[in-house]
Amino acid sequence: MQGQMGSQGPRANPFMTSDQNSSRPGNSMQGPSGHNVGHDAFMTSRQNAQPQGGPVHRPTSSSYPASGRVAQPQELPVMDPRLTAPREPIIPVWYPAENNWNMCIQQMAETFRHINQEFTGQWSEEQILVKETNVEKAGDLLYNQSGGRLGQKYKPSTRTAEVKDVFQDFAFPPSERSWYRGGEAHDLHELKPPAQWIRLQELVMDVPYPTVSPANGGFVPRAGRVYQGALEDFYLVAGLQTLGMKPQLISSIFADMDFSNPSLGVFTLRLHKHGQWHHVVVDGALPFDKNMNPLCCHGEFFPGFAWPSIIEKAYAKLHGSWEALGGGGHVEEVLTDLTGGCSTRFGTTDVAGDRLWQYLHTMQHTCVFGCNINEGEFSKRNIPIDQHWAASIFRVEKFQDVPYICVCIAAPVFTVRHMPACHVPSAEGYGIHDGFVWLQINDFTTLFDTIYECRLMNSDLGPPQLTGIPYSPGWVHGAPWFEEMWAFQGDVYTETAPSFLFEIKDAPNEITMEVSQTDLRYGDAHADHEYGRPMQAPLLLRFYQCSPEVSDRGGGEIYMVHLSAWGHTRDASLGVKVMRPGKYLAQVSIPAKYVCHRMIFRTYSTLPLAIKPITQHRSWIAVNPAMPLNAMPFSLCGFQRIDALSEKLPQMFDEAQGRGKPLANSQLANRFGQSEGGGFLDMLGLGPSKDSNLNNPMGLRAVGAFGGHDAVATVNAAEVQDKNCRVM
Repeated sequence: MQGQMGSQGPRANPFMTSDQNSSRPGNSMQGPSGHNVGHDAFMTSRQNAQPQGGPVHRPTSSSYPASGRVAQPQELPVMDPRLTAPREPIIPVWYPAENNWNMCIQQMAETFRHINQEFTGQWSEEQILVKETNVEKAGDLLYNQSGGRLGQKYKPSTRTAEVKDVFQDFAFPPSERSWYRGGEAHDLHELKPPAQWIRLQELVMDVPYPTVSPANGGFVPRAGRVYQGALEDFYLVAGLQTLGMKPQLISSIFADMDFSNPSLGVFTLRLHKHGQWHHVVVDGALPFDKNMNPLCCHGEFFPGFAWPSIIEKAYAKLHGSWEALGGGGHVEEVLTDLTGGCSTRFGTTDVAGDRLWQYLHTMQHTCVFGCNINEGEFSKRNIPIDQHWAASIFRVEKFQDVPYICVCIAAPVFTVRHMPACHVPSAEGYGIHDGFVWLQINDFTTLFDTIYECRLMNSDLGPPQLTGIPYSPGWVHGAPWFEEMWAFQGDVYTETAPSFLFEIKDAPNEITMEVSQTDLRYGDAHADHEYGRPMQAPLLLRFYQCSPEVSDRGGGEIYMVHLSAWGHTRDASLGVKVMRPGKYLAQVSIPAKYVCHRMIFRTYSTLPLAIKPITQHRSWIAVNPAMPLNAMPFSLCGFQRIDALSEKLPQMFDEAQGRGKPLANSQLANRFGQSEGGGFLDMLGLGPSKDSNLNNPMGLRAVGAFGGHDAVATVNAAEVQDKNCRVM
């Protein structure tokens, strides 16, 4: 396969289809209701600007050519389909919405069936026009300018080539049309286009993520660390790294490969946006530079496991272009989009370390946790790790009555060795050479400042566990998570910010709730923002216990139980535990100068509850309770520490944190001649030499020993502190 990538012989591009030189109805198909459905993911929600939770509308057959055939990519006009699609009427009331998972499965199955009928995956011989060489171009130019006295007139020629009829996504082609926002680059564009697009089938045809191996007793191999590509989308890379801690979540994104075929080059993924499931169909064409470095994000085992690259491509298609993912973002929003769960963030120093460890230990089975590197603290300890490396929590355990946290970090091994690692045995046997570091809780809270939490309400994590919240997806009606969803299609501002009155008759009841607004990155996928991506309105979600006289028509006293984190993020989420039945109130607040275009409110509870939305302001009076409340906080968000006058609420997060450092891993591989991220460069013969020093290729020396008992300053990075802790 390797020789086919740069060859110009009879099989220069064996995966080109016979329809690259002719039109084929590859992007048009008959849906279940008889309407034409494209390969785009849930295209109707973008074309019709349909609010989430409402009825699903499909584009009519007038949206496509009468012949049922689509033009070639270079003939398609670059136009936002929302400008020509009919607008649905606005419903100015809150209405109950439903989880559309079953409908999404039907759409995935129907789309995959049509693709299998259209693309055969068979080899055939075809006459292909030979590309004109530079010598022929010069001869033809000289012939034309000399009037035929010199040179030679170019005569087109063809050759016979073996081609394979594989899937091609005409709606998101491997060209500048999909790479740039708006379909083309402007004069001062900093993002360079790919030098070449290579189909994944030319490298590997296996399942793009690790699967359960019966030979290993059902053990799931690790998914691998994730590295940033050419885009400023570190927030997405950090979210993918976090999902890799539970490989079954990756399988859920690909719908267990039920609607994908790697040999045919078609991958069907399911993503969650605005409270609804979307299916996205992409092909395996990935962007590379001239040095064969992937410009998309990639995993440690690329191209064997290319799941991060495929997910990034599907996420880019959902937002209109690859470039639309740039400009930074928030990790918690990505975790919600990839899992359908409820996500938030909190600081590692917002609560005491022992309480933080207990919380992470309790919630680790039904949550995933990402963490942000505190670059200043790493620098103080001479640990050469920057903020642009993705990190996530793998496991939280006790060993010999000492609490530890295992962190998986994508930084190079020779830098991870300088962290205050502790020796804690694990069943998987992962170690520093794999990027896994066991830290004491005080070291963890010092080196990492922010935790991104995602509660996996809409993910199937396997069989039920013996204690705690059972494993089961939220779309299964009735148990164990009871889902309630309310949607609003109009504009929401300070005067119309909603409240939701809860009537809880069964207790104890664990409730996770989230309020979400329209994703501005998604809504303006074709707009060119001169000053970066648009800022989301800061939403604050608060949960109160109500006095007995409170009703949906009258006021009364309410008592604060918990509140969400408050920042310029798309979503606001919190968790509470109600110990006794009664009336409770969830209240959404928006600052006066902001407006939300549409909103959706979701709750997941262990027992049924009744919710009624209230949009007119009542005379509710928030007072301090005179006795213990009947509900308590069940999440660590909302306890933001304000250490300086310059820090204000709502929080303005560091945008550089979400942008990262494009091509950081590729630059490392080019500089040291080694692939820290896995076997891709090794496959091409560019791996580390036998004489390379993996432990100290830059001549770095760690000063100080950290994390151990009675640590003493030293320049010996391998000094053993005690039997459990050592500095590598």
